[in-house]
Amino acid sequence: MRGVFRFIEKTITFLSGHLQGWLIFIMMVLVLVDVTSRYVLRNPLSIAEEFGGYLLVTVTVMGLAFAWQERSHVRVEFLINKLSPAVRSWLRVFTVLLALSLAVFMIIAGYQLVSFSFMFGTRSGSWLRTPIAYPQMVIVLGSLLLFLQLILEVILALGKAARGEKETG
Repeated sequence: MRGVFRFIEKTITFLSGHLQGWLIFIMMVLVLVDVTSRYVLRNPLSIAEEFGGYLLVTVTVMGLAFAWQERSHVRVEFLINKLSPAVRSWLRVFTVLLALSLAVFMIIAGYQLVSFSFMFGTRSGSWLRTPIAYPQMVIVLGSLLLFLQLILEVILALGKAARGEKETG
């Protein structure tokens, strides 16, 4: 079981963490080339705005699972810290289950969005006419990664709550 957990965590770390770092670098280079071509050559790179937007959404949605894994989402703890460790552990289970239900909703809504885009052949408004379903797929993939991370969190939180261990972080 630990091997499966470790595999899922490493997959999430790569797809949701390291890969996103490289995509940010690519986005930075794309913007740099666009700015240079716009102001030096007086001819802007026409794909930069569209693909920069796609990359920004990709980095945001795909990074959700890694942010959860690293406990870097914003949270306010001043009330939670006043609770007993047992109550805090069960509250953690409850909040992770709420987040899990949000991830399920995101998967379903993302799938419907991609399905409709394929069904109607939706394309971007630029001259590239990019089939919009392909960039939208990152919503489904990022939500699936978040879902997997939250499943691991639920299992860990339930184990800690059942054993009466203090919830850390």
